[in-house]
Amino acid sequence: MNQPTQRRGKPRVLVAEDDDDIRSVFEMVLADKYEVRCSGTAAHALATAASWSPDVVMVDWTLPDASGDDLVRRLRGIAPEFAELPVVVVSGAPTLKQLAAKVGAVPCPKPCDVDQLAAAIELALAPPRER
Repeated sequence: MNQPTQRRGKPRVLVAEDDDDIRSVFEMVLADKYEVRCSGTAAHALATAASWSPDVVMVDWTLPDASGDDLVRRLRGIAPEFAELPVVVVSGAPTLKQLAAKVGAVPCPKPCDVDQLAAAIELALAPPRER
C-alpha cells in the first residue's frame, strides 16, 4: 500500500457511513489529526478510494448498497496495493468482534468516543507485527 503517509502529511481516512449525522461527527472529530473524506454508500466509497488512495477505511457494517464484508472485499480488490488496506469496522452489532475478524479489520463499537475512534485508526495503521 502507499505507506509514505509521513511524506504526504496527515494519514488519509475514508469514512463509509450512511447516517448523515454520524458521518458529520466522525469527519469533525477526525479532521484535526487526519485528512478525511466521507461516503454515504459503498459505491461512493469505492470510487473515492480508487481516486484518493486512503491509508485506512472506516466501514459501517450496514450500508444501503452493500454489506461491510462485501465493501471490504471490493475495496481490497481495487488494485494490488489495496490488498492489505487497513480497515476499521464501526458498528453497534453485538457480534462486532467476529464481523471485524472475518475481514481482518479492527473493531470499534458504536457509539464510540473520539479516543476510541482514534485508537482504532492508529491500531489499523500500525504495521501488522505491532497489532
